[in-house]
Amino acid sequence: MELTPAKVVLLHTGPQPHEKILRLLARFDIQTMHINVSSTDQLVPDQLSDCDLILFEAFDRISNESQAVLNWIRMGSRVPVVMLTSSFRPERTISGLLAGADAVVSINTPWDVIIAHCYALIRRWRLGHHFSGNCTNCALSH
Repeated sequence: MELTPAKVVLLHTGPQPHEKILRLLARFDIQTMHINVSSTDQLVPDQLSDCDLILFEAFDRISNESQAVLNWIRMGSRVPVVMLTSSFRPERTISGLLAGADAVVSINTPWDVIIAHCYALIRRWRLGHHFSGNCTNCALSH
């Protein structure tokens, strides 16, 4: 499964992304931008304007701050958001989806499954932009 290189934004709340996330990203054919989102005042709308996917690291729990960040993203963007958590818990999945994530995935899920899921969201995002006339250079290759 191949897409033209995608631009992915990684949002994390710690000083550095989690080691597992960095190893996962190394398996993608993507350009990644890391943003520390300890609070929404760290976010600049232009940082998210031309990305294909947002990965949001929410390992410990989906906090009020995490929900605020997702709400902020959803006020200005329809870019797909995948929330990555440390484990699968139904309440975590529900709160992430209700806050605006398109998917909530445990980092313990096989990485090939996470990557395939992300590529499917990118493909859908690009096709939606292509048909609405908002996409430049969105050709897909398989």
